[in-house]
Amino acid sequence: MSTHQLLNFNNISIIDEADRTLLDDVSGSIYGGDRIVLMGASGSGKSLLLSALASQIPLTQGQICLAYANQMTDITSIPPPHLRQQIALLMQTPVMVDGTVRDNLMLPFGFGHHKAKQFDERRHIAWLARFGKSADFIHQDITKLSGGERQIVHFLRTLQLEPTLLLLDEPTAALDTVSAGVLMSLVHEWLDEHRAYIWISHRTDEVVTLGNHRWQMMAGRLECVPSVSLERVWR
Repeated sequence: MSTHQLLNFNNISIIDEADRTLLDDVSGSIYGGDRIVLMGASGSGKSLLLSALASQIPLTQGQICLAYANQMTDITSIPPPHLRQQIALLMQTPVMVDGTVRDNLMLPFGFGHHKAKQFDERRHIAWLARFGKSADFIHQDITKLSGGERQIVHFLRTLQLEPTLLLLDEPTAALDTVSAGVLMSLVHEWLDEHRAYIWISHRTDEVVTLGNHRWQMMAGRLECVPSVSLERVWR
């Protein structure tokens, strides 16, 4: 495991307006090269944890720190544009705008924190070809796409930004087996010793395939399961 810590979170809790504890004193650390599979029953807090780590939901208590400016820094102190460059959340339900696939892939570059980056259409066409899509697919109307195709576009739109930490909420749920395999391969190609991901999965067979660490959520609490035997041999 890398000794380069990317993010840590300590004693974080979220309590809603009805006084229900949704996240309960959760702590953990993420290092470069980590491939974390997050499991747990529906409603156990998995998606909420990812949203909290992406600073999309305020905490009731606790602290989340990201490696930033050569030190571990509370994410509430990091300018949001800089935070968005480092942490990317891939949600289950993609948010799309009217227009073409290309329009949606280009969407992030309209925001200030990504304006310095350039849209690489050739790279997207090459990626889409791996999913069995022709070069014309990039010009298709987004409203004509299936749920799985929309998820592919959502994934590529996120991957192109080269984040440090990817938070993936069941990214293959709407995909067939072949497309799911392509998505996994692209994530592996993106991963290096300075990057990491958390991947929510309900499938026990994906644990060995995807992760060198397993986290288990149960009723808002987090357990880090020993990672012996979880080392992945990538094909």
